[in-house]
Amino acid sequence: MSKYSLIGIWDQIFPGQNEVIDYAGRRMVRSAIGNQNSRYCPTIDHIRPLSNGGKDCLENIVICNQATNEEKADSFPNWTANGKRFQAKRVRGTSDEYDIYQLD
Repeated sequence: MSKYSLIGIWDQIFPGQNEVIDYAGRRMVRSAIGNQNSRYCPTIDHIRPLSNGGKDCLENIVICNQATNEEKADSFPNWTANGKRFQAKRVRGTSDEYDIYQLD
């Protein structure tokens, strides 16, 4: 659970956009925020999971489709989502910021 508001982060990262594609290639719709029954429901995901020493800070957060988040779960630094392999690497010179790279 994050202290951040999903709508607030969405509006900051995707200003004026109603639909976007997450890093795994899944569609997300702003109006589906909070609707866990929607296949387009976006969620907050901690790139480095809190259970694995990650911090609840904006640099460690990505918005992704609920299905992507569920497939990643607590995996770090490597995981598979939407049939693709990914790896998180810490941004040089930071302690809590990560970039996600597709390996396939």
